[in-house]
Amino acid sequence: MKAAVLRSIGQPFAVEDVPDPIIGPDEVLVATRTCGICRTDLHIQDGLAYVPGLPHVPGHEPAGVIADVGRDVDGFQVGQRVVPHLFVSSGDCRFTRTGQHAQATHLQGIIGVTLPGGFAEYFKAPAENLLPLPDNVPFDVGGLTSCAVITAVHAYRKSGLQMGRSAVVLGAGGIGLMLVQLLKQAGVRTIAVSRSPDSLRLATQAGAELSLSIEQAGTAGRIREFVGSGKDGADCIFEMVGRAETMRAGADYTCRGGRIIVIGEEAEFPAIDTIQIAQRELEIIGSRNGGRQDAIDALEMLSAGIVRPHIAGSYALDEINEAMSLVRNRKARGRVIVNVASE
Repeated sequence: MKAAVLRSIGQPFAVEDVPDPIIGPDEVLVATRTCGICRTDLHIQDGLAYVPGLPHVPGHEPAGVIADVGRDVDGFQVGQRVVPHLFVSSGDCRFTRTGQHAQATHLQGIIGVTLPGGFAEYFKAPAENLLPLPDNVPFDVGGLTSCAVITAVHAYRKSGLQMGRSAVVLGAGGIGLMLVQLLKQAGVRTIAVSRSPDSLRLATQAGAELSLSIEQAGTAGRIREFVGSGKDGADCIFEMVGRAETMRAGADYTCRGGRIIVIGEEAEFPAIDTIQIAQRELEIIGSRNGGRQDAIDALEMLSAGIVRPHIAGSYALDEINEAMSLVRNRKARGRVIVNVASE
């Protein structure tokens, strides 16, 4: 099969022929149709946070059609449209029992991150990790379930926000735009903050009541004015960027006793002094991917049109390095998709 292979850290992908995956008795072979590109793919390429064995085939937002099933697999059939839940585990623990599959202590690997993924004509997954893709959800949108959409759903749930409360989405990229849509649906008063005018325009279209540039003076003051009621900031900040400067801005934007949900990942140290954290009783909460129920609910939200991912561009598998550069340079306003095969 054709695949995009990372052979050395810091180097471009090589699109070449590699052996087809061999499935076990409880596994399923999926013919890939599309696969989204995430900043985690850049981290893998750069050797940051995740360092898989090389050579490696990344791609952790795939969607496709079942091409073969193992002899012990029930409930799936050849030709069925599916997407994966990424976290492959080998047993049960206190995290999986409470639906926190991304924190499993017996994790065997993550599809497309530490295990071979969807930048290839085929990928494999345990049957228990696959979810049916609704017929009304296109492959390019459905594949985003496994990372972008589930991450937005999980982060929203960790916030505990209710109708009438206020939130800032700091970084209006692909996941940030979906968070704006979720917050609007929940009746949360939502502010989007970004550097990009295009991203702010898309955030307004997605339902943000106020869209502000992080580079303008007085952004924190405008947030306090918007929130009103004598509060010194928003109830919750969704920090989508992961930079020291955006973490500092998030602390400025939130109210006393507020929450900062950290989704963005970069190799930087948060520029928030402990005096501010302690005296204002701020809560800083990490949020990663999500559990299988989050994935199921994400697919339902896609099917119902509650979440509508913005696709910034589509590229052929042979063009993957060009597509990766677009994401790396932060020029993509939404998710970039690799079209591996036509329907």
